[in-house]
Amino acid sequence: MTVIYRKRPAFEALPLRMGDPPFSAWGLYGPDDELGSLNLLTPEVVTEAAREVRTGVRIGLDLPINYIAEPSHSRQKLIHKVIRQGKNAVHDDVIEMNTQISTQWDGFRHYGYQESELFYNGVTVDEISGSNPTTKLGTHAWCRQGIVGRGVLLDYYRWSRSVGRDYELIGDYAIDVEDLKACAEAQQVTFKQGDILFVRSGWKVGFDAMNDQEKAVWGVANPVRYVGVKTSVETLRWLWETGFSACAGDAPAWERFPAPPRERELGGIENMCLHEIMLNGWGMPIGEMFDLERLSEECIRQGRHTFLLMSMPLNIPGGVGSPGNAVAVF
Repeated sequence: MTVIYRKRPAFEALPLRMGDPPFSAWGLYGPDDELGSLNLLTPEVVTEAAREVRTGVRIGLDLPINYIAEPSHSRQKLIHKVIRQGKNAVHDDVIEMNTQISTQWDGFRHYGYQESELFYNGVTVDEISGSNPTTKLGTHAWCRQGIVGRGVLLDYYRWSRSVGRDYELIGDYAIDVEDLKACAEAQQVTFKQGDILFVRSGWKVGFDAMNDQEKAVWGVANPVRYVGVKTSVETLRWLWETGFSACAGDAPAWERFPAPPRERELGGIENMCLHEIMLNGWGMPIGEMFDLERLSEECIRQGRHTFLLMSMPLNIPGGVGSPGNAVAVF
């Protein structure tokens, strides 16, 4: 089967239109598009990704929704009520939660361009949370087809240990894009357009090693610190030119947080973060707190770091984010 990949503008051509926010690709898929880089998951790309299924082994990638007892950023904890229906042997349950407290996809409504207060394709704050809001850019748009494609794990944590590099797992270590490339080379990974990238930093290893008191202190820390990808133009260039449809990691933030102003300045992204550009410049979903531990072990067992990734976000009109609801199939 021949897969025809979409031709995309060069990174140097961003932004595509004068006056649009930095590095944005607004209008690439039309003025009313709500899928962004998920448009790269064409039927041909998904058909090719299905070839990754060879053994039938399935690995769930979601942490329990209450995995973190004290969510950071003062986010609401999970409330789960089991309700018996009368005196019958019948139960329902009611769930109240913040979609950002465990394994999650950040949708395009989550974190806009902070200076202009604009979201993907120019959607405004008022259109999302004003007095007469719309459902534009909601995660429901993803649910028409789901997020299905070839997943690729870059096991940065395992690779970094193999080359003698150590770092604080519950800290603000920055993963350089050149190291991600080296990790991919060591794993003998060749990327394809439309790949769904997963980066294992080892954050969960560090979090699980803490006691309950340490976890509680972590949850209320200000600022809280997360390991993640380095904020730089070179990171953006690699993500764009490689043609990922979505990116995800195991830490609570995709990029190192907080990114020091000096890092942003040296990286050529002064006063911005990767969230702004990926989510709302390109319409690229960002996944956080994905459970990559069993996936890492299975990749070693299988002798490959590619698999079929299937995810069905919550079908909530106007949804800002969603649990991952993701499974990797080998």
